Amino acid sequence: MRIDGQQSMEATVREFYEQFPYPWPPMSFPSLEEANFESIMLNQSVGDFSHATIRSDARIWVAGCGTNQAIYTALKFPRASVLGSDLSAASLEVARRNAQSLDIRNLELRQESLQDVSYDAEFDYIISTGVIHHNADPRLPLAGIARALRREGILELMVYNRFHRVFNTSVQQAIRHISRHEGKQASFDEELRIARNLLDVIPGDPRRVEYYRSAHDAEVADSLIQPIEFSYTVETLKDLAACCGLSLLLPCPNPFDKLNSAFWSIRLADVELQKKLDALPDTTRWQITNLLQMECSPMLWFYLKHSTERHPDRYEAIVDQAFLDRRFVPTATKLRNYFRGASDMNYRMANSLTTYPAPPQDELLKRILALADGRRTMHEILTNAQVDIRDRKSVSDIRIRTTTGIFPYLRAIT
Repeated sequence: MRIDGQQSMEATVREFYEQFPYPWPPMSFPSLEEANFESIMLNQSVGDFSHATIRSDARIWVAGCGTNQAIYTALKFPRASVLGSDLSAASLEVARRNAQSLDIRNLELRQESLQDVSYDAEFDYIISTGVIHHNADPRLPLAGIARALRREGILELMVYNRFHRVFNTSVQQAIRHISRHEGKQASFDEELRIARNLLDVIPGDPRRVEYYRSAHDAEVADSLIQPIEFSYTVETLKDLAACCGLSLLLPCPNPFDKLNSAFWSIRLADVELQKKLDALPDTTRWQITNLLQMECSPMLWFYLKHSTERHPDRYEAIVDQAFLDRRFVPTATKLRNYFRGASDMNYRMANSLTTYPAPPQDELLKRILALADGRRTMHEILTNAQVDIRDRKSVSDIRIRTTTGIFPYLRAIT
């Protein structure tokens, strides 16, 4: 399998995902009873507590949707118009079949290359996670995405964190030294077989190795024999975005960072050094976290805006202050799951509804929620809860853990 040139590389990536549609269909898809819930939380996640940046009936593009991301998005934003695009016909066929079994009416799916699209300022919100880094020149798809984003729109972008990919990149290169020695051709099946055999001899974290041993072929292939991938630090992602007229706005809270309790703010023992760190521009502070925490740093998952839409380089501090000045009430809605059938792979709605979100386990968050009555400001609530509001990390972490899409406990009073 020789890869020469941009078009040949794109054809290789298409072939890869035709053989390994990714990700594997989940056991269930969630749907919330309140149609505006996720749009409210999305606005709060980007620092808008007036809930006006992205409307519930927004035009949304999932750029590189794979088998299921466009479905998740259409269910999360039922009043929005959602377009899902992907190179792989096989991935889109899985998405179409599942969308039909879920009776989704607000989703369109298209097979197209992100570097060839001609959308011009058409979308309020674009999601592209784990996509552009599988391109020979990631600037090309990102430039197309930037053109497609409306002037005040929001892009949710995830690329690989360089420190997270040491294991994967090492295994990929070892496989290719074997499979492509002296210019030999190698099929994806052959490289997958080599990958599974090498797992028996790889030292290091035994949990990670064991995970891949029991994983589905699509998961192993996407992680260990991916034909093209790039990885970044905050600094190199910032530079890539700037080439396309985009700027990093805020980190995007996500399930992986939630699981690992990974945040971009860090606390130092030296008070004066902490003040210097806190005074730095956002992207510089995030880069420092990326460098110091290395493999333990958060995902490179960010919200971006057009660079022409000026925002301060210390925007996160402004958002934290707006959080302190706001009044909040606890959120409450109901969740219903669609479960996959064991025999026919179709999804069917569960009969029961569950309360959403489930109450937090953290005692401080429980107290904050109990005090959020719509009358007290967050400044007053945190003071009552004996949180030092001068501690930037504490305020930022609490904002993320109470008012964002992955921690949707509080809704701002508008």
